[in-house]
Amino acid sequence: MLPSHGANPHALLQQLKVSEKESLLDFSVNINPLGTPESIVRSWPEWKESAFAYPSVRAESLTNGLASRLFVEPDEILVTNGAAEAFFLIASSLAGKKSAIVEPTFVEYRQACEAFGCQVMSVPLEEKEGWKWSLSLLLDAIPLVDALWVCHPNNPTGVMYPKEQWELLLEKAKIYNTTIIVDEAFIDFAYEPIDFIPYLKQGYPVILVRSMTKMFHIAGIRLGYVIASSSLIASLAKRQPPWSVNGVAQQIGLACLEESSFVRHTVQFVQKERQWLKNELELLGLKTSPSAANFLLCSIPKGWQSREWLTNLANEGIIVRHTENFRGLDGRFMRIAVRTRKENEQLLRVIRKAEATVQHAKEIGIDP
Repeated sequence: MLPSHGANPHALLQQLKVSEKESLLDFSVNINPLGTPESIVRSWPEWKESAFAYPSVRAESLTNGLASRLFVEPDEILVTNGAAEAFFLIASSLAGKKSAIVEPTFVEYRQACEAFGCQVMSVPLEEKEGWKWSLSLLLDAIPLVDALWVCHPNNPTGVMYPKEQWELLLEKAKIYNTTIIVDEAFIDFAYEPIDFIPYLKQGYPVILVRSMTKMFHIAGIRLGYVIASSSLIASLAKRQPPWSVNGVAQQIGLACLEESSFVRHTVQFVQKERQWLKNELELLGLKTSPSAANFLLCSIPKGWQSREWLTNLANEGIIVRHTENFRGLDGRFMRIAVRTRKENEQLLRVIRKAEATVQHAKEIGIDP
């Protein structure tokens, strides 16, 4: 079985039976292509001391910092050991209840729900409609479930959904007291994101989950947070182990809050580079998703099967995210992170080389 997440290139090579490479370009990992802010790199020597002492039990300083910048109360924030911990804490509060998930999407929502005995139904996205959701299906699902999980922008498509449709969904959720869980792990990369905090303040049943690891290129630090009503945050906090977020992570999280110019520069860079890469891929005859995030969902070239294509790329030193474990995709697509222009050009060269191989085989009468 292929790895269930990206950012695991050596495990993928092993599963594909491809020999290790001196260098790899990993397009399966969706983190900032510009790297970590320089201020965080410079401050590392002083922060490492935090590893030798017990941290704040509930990350109070970081909680207060987040609350101040988001204009919420500190008791409406819970800092977590990555977004993954948040998903499992939320699922634990829904144990035995019914959840709906807009899919294909990040696989850990379903894993978390099933771990706590939730009944799970899928609300499929519309491939032929550019991976838009079906609002009518979602509105029909609301009365049937206790919670609805939505990734926004969605992983792996990068698609965002219209504000006016969100408002209709939230209104119905409020009527039926159905909790809407919005995973905003990639919202920092979106140019004009929807702000859900006002809906939370107005009493809509919304839980927001965010990650600091993607934008600031600190995936190994494991740092995320939940924004929700104070009563729900209190309930989740009771389920969270003490010292869940380590001291180094808390220090780095505080520093990230000061990096607004870095975030703005990244958003501009990703928007421009994503559009360029999308255009180039489509010139090669590949279908791409209308992504608002730092990645694209892209069709596999004609004439190739999923494992065969992944193996071909891996042999060329290129790793992409397979889609075999995304419901409804079944390996027919690849997810490609937006990287620097030089790296994106290298990916395109490998794809063009593969396309030329297929075309040559057709010309000499060999079925590719």
